[in-house]
Amino acid sequence: MDEYIVVVPVDATEINESYRNVVGGAGYFVANNIYSRLIVTEVGGAASYPDLAEHWECLDGGRRWRFQLNRHARWHDGRPVTAHDVAYTHLTALANGYHAASFLHGIADITVLDEHLVEYVLEEPNAAFLTQLGNFAATHVLPKHLYEGTDWADNPCNQRPVGSGPFRFAEHVPGERIVLERWDGYWGPPAGVDRVTLLVEPDLDECVRMIADGRAHYAPQDVLTMKRLPLAEGAKHAEVYRERGPGVALLGFNYRQERWSDHRLRLALAHAVDRERLRRFAEPGWSEPWANFFPGSSFAVAEDVTAVGHDAAQAEKLLDEAGYPRDADGLRMSLRLYYMATFDGHGGLAASVAEDLAAVGIHVEHSGLDSETWSRQVSGEGDFDLTISGGNMMPDPDITASRLATGGQRNHLRLSNPEADACYAAARATVDRRERIAHYRHLQEVWARDVSVVPLFWYCIYLLRSDAFFGWADQIDFRVPFWHWGRIRRIAGGED
Repeated sequence: MDEYIVVVPVDATEINESYRNVVGGAGYFVANNIYSRLIVTEVGGAASYPDLAEHWECLDGGRRWRFQLNRHARWHDGRPVTAHDVAYTHLTALANGYHAASFLHGIADITVLDEHLVEYVLEEPNAAFLTQLGNFAATHVLPKHLYEGTDWADNPCNQRPVGSGPFRFAEHVPGERIVLERWDGYWGPPAGVDRVTLLVEPDLDECVRMIADGRAHYAPQDVLTMKRLPLAEGAKHAEVYRERGPGVALLGFNYRQERWSDHRLRLALAHAVDRERLRRFAEPGWSEPWANFFPGSSFAVAEDVTAVGHDAAQAEKLLDEAGYPRDADGLRMSLRLYYMATFDGHGGLAASVAEDLAAVGIHVEHSGLDSETWSRQVSGEGDFDLTISGGNMMPDPDITASRLATGGQRNHLRLSNPEADACYAAARATVDRRERIAHYRHLQEVWARDVSVVPLFWYCIYLLRSDAFFGWADQIDFRVPFWHWGRIRRIAGGED
């Protein structure tokens, strides 16, 4: 029996990612291998590929999108997957503000045309709709016959999920392992391994060592970071894969607080940040301090539109003007800065920013929060002053709207800028790439002028993976997400 072993630092507290997301938790990876979506969009490009949907049509200039489902698709209990499942899942998520709604905004209705034909009617034309629908892990389709009439929060299928993907759920031993088994009734290409076992190991160093010495075959992104590369050097059973990250780490302000409405204060902090000091966290050619608002890999990055540069004297002047003079001890104010601990690399960025702000009289306490605490304290209660966040997955900049547009479900900053919102809307309304780029350029100009957020770093994704297996996204032309293991197979003669 071929077993593929994935080591994860955080156990699954949620597997139904359409309901609730736990960033970095094992449930995120389980969901992506037992459930299906209508389509899958590349992380590193703009192409979308079939999943449940065999093909689709763009109608009325992008205001209606019609999807033809694969008639052979089945749930793991043998029931057929239908358009009713699709419409039920996404309409319920929208009605209740569940996680899937983060990437389903702008939908007026979802209509079942027949058992295998479903149509999304949008409030306005949206050229980026496929990017939203196929991006990330939020838009899985759930079995209507097992969820309808229940509270998604306590449905037992959350813990023993029934999906339609290449693997089916077999076992979860909390704090120890999750086991998935190949489902022979899968309607797509059969899985190349018999079993996937996710082992829970909170020690990130040990996660890396387990793959390096052959006890495991893969770890998700954010386990291997630049500071852990030495642990992977000389690995006998694994290789390091590098990829320019699809997002930028941003310093953000808590706009619930009146003080951040003062442009001078935001500009002062932006001038206080010394990006050159972040170069110690960079690997030449793969990551770097970054003053642009989109990563360099984005089709819409405006290379000449950047945040202001380091100028401590100007920062001091602006702080005085904004009414934050130094006291007898040289202190102007104290702030709390948080980042999500899952993104281990953000810890170094937070420490560097804290040092920069200390130089201009601002004391900053900084710490990483686990996903559950972040969701409650930062996103829910707004109990913070500053954050460093990333993960704004491209290919299309529209993905950032859920985080940076007014009312965006992931907009923990509560940033609201009508001019920026208009840029998003205008970019969605046209299918002409040049026009969309022009609107996104204006968006970046607005952010730069208003100091809406402060870009810090364009990061790298590091993956450590066994050389005994083949079928990762980059090896098969990125036609599956990098977190999907349905195409993984042992290389002939490959040994752990």
